[in-house]
Amino acid sequence: MRWARFALIAVFALGNGQMAFACGVCIEKHEETVADRILDADAVVIARESPERPRTYVPVAYLYGAEGGPAIPFLVDSSTRRRLERQPADGVLMLRTGEDWAHVGYANAAWRMTAARIVETGPDWQNAPDARFAFFEELLHAGDQYLRRLAIDELSRAEYGRIRQMTQPITGEVARQYLGDRSSIPWHPFFILMIGLSDRDEDHTYLRERITVAARVGGGPQLDALATALVEIDGTDGTDRLVKDWFNAPGRSRQEIRSVISALTTHAVHGDPGLKDPVLAALAELSGRRPDVAGSVATAFWQIGDFTHAEAITSAIKNLPKKQARRIDAAELFAVSSYAYQSRYSGKASFDPLVEN
Repeated sequence: MRWARFALIAVFALGNGQMAFACGVCIEKHEETVADRILDADAVVIARESPERPRTYVPVAYLYGAEGGPAIPFLVDSSTRRRLERQPADGVLMLRTGEDWAHVGYANAAWRMTAARIVETGPDWQNAPDARFAFFEELLHAGDQYLRRLAIDELSRAEYGRIRQMTQPITGEVARQYLGDRSSIPWHPFFILMIGLSDRDEDHTYLRERITVAARVGGGPQLDALATALVEIDGTDGTDRLVKDWFNAPGRSRQEIRSVISALTTHAVHGDPGLKDPVLAALAELSGRRPDVAGSVATAFWQIGDFTHAEAITSAIKNLPKKQARRIDAAELFAVSSYAYQSRYSGKASFDPLVEN
């Protein structure tokens, strides 16, 4: 009953099957955005230097929350002090959660107004993600660079279906400038996606050249975004190229294969409907060719909503020599079992993964 044990563990470990691709194109950054921190705070204030106690902060305006609480523990640095002296209407955005204060950053008039709007409209975003996306899309081309950064951090976390529907994405030219900025590395995948939304030939050429280099020397952490952008500009031709250069190429690492699986899954779920069948066909072939990523394939099928491949995916692992099967990552095995279990109970397949043959 080895598969029964795997299935039960998988159900609890993976929950809804979102093992590898929950965020579509995954970008590593701080878990919370500035907006999240504002909405979670007990008090949101604008602070300036205290006239009674130089070098210390004191709240001058409450955007949210009750007055009072502990004193702000931070000191006003010389640079901020000079800046505040020149701009008497500006301040520093501070957040209090419980007894703890957090320093967010310098707040000019635009930042102050944006923070106030987040406080006012943000509580409704949990039930209206489109409204949250629209709020920050509006800031993407703001005159203030810090507001643009705020918008980029927010929009980069959205599902690809929303990103590809943006009315005014960052241009390819601007996106390539960001890609040359090392301080923007956590958001480079987002800028690659922006280039994929461009209709300019020079941007398409740039992406194809990046994919060529990735196929030759290895995709690295941006392969997911590059593959997603390639399919956006080239459709089924892009899918065929990814299959040829990664799925069918010997020696590709599991991580590279997983990145391409993620990109194709993103398009099957959020992209052109005509891409769904080619992606499903490519994934179905991959599980037999690369059993070591069978769990990632199963997760992709789960996200797409296709539960007809349980027997083929499970057999790809069960038919391996025992020594080779033992080397497969436990998370992959868990995902296969979870998918097979869900397939059985969804009524979409007659195969019983809990019965050991």
